[in-house]
Amino acid sequence: MALIKCPECGKEISNKAKKCPNCGYSNKKSGNVYKVAIITIVVIVIIAMAVFFALKNRLNDSEKKQVNQVITTIVDIGNVTSDSEPEISKAEKMYNKLSKKCKWHVDNYKTLKEARKSYNKIRAKEAIKSISNIGTVSLEDRDTIVEARNIYDSLTKEQRKLVENSDDLLAAEKKLIKLEVKDAETKIAAIGNVTLKSESKITSAESAYDFLEEKDRDKVSNYNVLVSARKKYDQLVVNNCILLIENIGEISLKSGNKIDKIENIYDSLSDSQKNMVTNYSKLQKARENYDALLKKEEIKKKTLKPGMTFKTSKWNITYRKSSISAKILPNDISDYYLYYSAADDQTFVDLIFKIQNIDSDILDLEGIIGDCTVEYDDANLSKNYDLYYSSGSDIDQVYSWDGLDALDSTTLHVAISMPRELQTNKKSITVKLEIAGEEKIINVR
Repeated sequence: MALIKCPECGKEISNKAKKCPNCGYSNKKSGNVYKVAIITIVVIVIIAMAVFFALKNRLNDSEKKQVNQVITTIVDIGNVTSDSEPEISKAEKMYNKLSKKCKWHVDNYKTLKEARKSYNKIRAKEAIKSISNIGTVSLEDRDTIVEARNIYDSLTKEQRKLVENSDDLLAAEKKLIKLEVKDAETKIAAIGNVTLKSESKITSAESAYDFLEEKDRDKVSNYNVLVSARKKYDQLVVNNCILLIENIGEISLKSGNKIDKIENIYDSLSDSQKNMVTNYSKLQKARENYDALLKKEEIKKKTLKPGMTFKTSKWNITYRKSSISAKILPNDISDYYLYYSAADDQTFVDLIFKIQNIDSDILDLEGIIGDCTVEYDDANLSKNYDLYYSSGSDIDQVYSWDGLDALDSTTLHVAISMPRELQTNKKSITVKLEIAGEEKIINVR
């Protein structure tokens, strides 16, 4: 408090006194001066704080760059669509990484907030529309309901709050569950008396039951009927398979269709059903025996015996005989003749064929014989051979330029080099030979 002199009486009074206590003088302007002083001080303080705040929040070059990048990223969002999520999230992440000071300088942050709101509304509208598409609930609407649920679940919390018909989705799901439970019960009831023809009905009922969520399966009131039907059917098909196997009978070349049928029935069983087929080993043995018969028959069809003839598209071939000799002789040895000899330690398995060209062109003699193997002394030997052709007492080796005229015939020797011991032992010899493109078997001895 300060003392001043009264302008009227000149006596000292308080500067806060509204009037002089001595003479009653009152100066209204003094109050106004006080107010002006207060306001002036306040303004000065505000200006000082503003200057301090501005100086404190002034950005350096690096901060300016960061702020400008965020501002530009927000601008790049443009018109918000259902595809704007990446741009909005990118801008939000960049903004959130800024310091408080830098955030204060992002002058279009409000635009970013509005973009997020707009995008949330768009996503919510998608969910609203998908839920509205459900309509009256039936079993056929399951995909529509699942799609609506997936869309709704993909929303954020903020977006879900905007979906005003979310309760309709819950109601539709509850109704669908009731329908699916009822469908499973109906299909179970339709199984009826279990026979070997009940598989499709049982499978259909099982599919309907398995389609339910685990938490809803307990609602199926007649599930025990399905369990019983499956058990009874499994036993029926197993017993049927066992009986069919027992009735295969003696294996012959006519058993193929029967074995195939039973194998198909067995293969159609589930793993648990297969484990119940107690005589499966008999089916396996039947297959082994049948395959062995087929192989034997195949070998029989391929096996040539002296005098047998077979025909291809170009050749007529007769197997005449085979011999083990160190000499390859012509057809007629009653007159002067030439022959071909094996090395001192070897001999020939000589296979003799009469071949006739039934084609209209000259045929290559060298190409009529293909791969050759010999089964001897418990070994399969891939063997080389020489070809000779003869007519009467003449015999010549076959060379690459030799051919047989159309409709002509000759005697062909297939001379396979073997150890000389063959001439004295009695070990079996079987030759597998490709003749004119067909595999043939010759039991030499």
